[in-house]
Amino acid sequence: MSAHILDAYKKMQLIRIAEQEIANFYLANKVMSFVHFYVGQEAVAVGVCAALASGDKVMGNHRSHGHYLAKGGDLKRLVCELLGKAPGSSKGKGGSMHMIDKSVNFVGSTPILGSVVPLACGVAFEQKYHKKADLTVSFVGDGASEEGVVYETINLAALFKLPYLIVVENNLYSVNSKIKDRRSAGYDVEKIVTGLGATYLRADGNDVEDVFAKASEAVGKIRAGNGPMVLECITYRHMAHSAPLFDDAQGYREEDPLEKRLERDPIKRLKQTLLAAGTVEADLARIDAETRQTVLDAIAFAQAAPFPAKETLYTDVYAK
Repeated sequence: MSAHILDAYKKMQLIRIAEQEIANFYLANKVMSFVHFYVGQEAVAVGVCAALASGDKVMGNHRSHGHYLAKGGDLKRLVCELLGKAPGSSKGKGGSMHMIDKSVNFVGSTPILGSVVPLACGVAFEQKYHKKADLTVSFVGDGASEEGVVYETINLAALFKLPYLIVVENNLYSVNSKIKDRRSAGYDVEKIVTGLGATYLRADGNDVEDVFAKASEAVGKIRAGNGPMVLECITYRHMAHSAPLFDDAQGYREEDPLEKRLERDPIKRLKQTLLAAGTVEADLARIDAETRQTVLDAIAFAQAAPFPAKETLYTDVYAK
């Protein structure tokens, strides 16, 4: 990862600044639409996707802007999709939670809790059935990982030794519900996963190098034919579950108060690593400024882009 650590910084900052500026745009323009921001979790998407080959497929959930960009997705297409514009990744008809871009093998995101896990399992089954060298990754939150369909899918994937990596982004909350209020004292993710026949790994989701190392280990084992893996990444969601807001005033953040989130911020930590390795701070400042301008240009592009023509209302729509 050391040879690519600056590239990781650029991608993480792209995700962070894009989310921040999009949130500002939503508030300033009173965009009333469901949206779930990825601020704070950038190390997971970037670390995992850095371990993948271009042919590997990724699927996401309701909080997938970062997954899409980390897989190489186009920022302008992302913002257009959020605003319902025709150049969007789903032609303006999917919105924040229904993105797809086959050109970079981001093959879909779906917001129904836990549903991405069995869907991605089907993609992995197709890869094995046709003896492809590629694998499939799905990203799921800790709350969604508790759904019964996830357990069933891990069992099925283990039964057929599918080339499948499930990444659990454990940000400690399901909406506002704490883990201690949802899980019994004996609940053990590793025992559940291994008991169902898959292999379990755990990473510091606030450390992109650790995520990359664990994801690389998982990918290597999957390519060697060892079946599915579950990688749990412990991370912090800096913003509210939904909406372009911060929610510390609600008083439920016992595990990750603001000072703790800022101290373990993955971009701050990566920046410190780069500076310690000899990177000039002015160079990082230039990257940040250029990235912000790229984001602002993408937002302006999306604002000026057309909405889908009314004649296309039912094209590319498979459920009427």
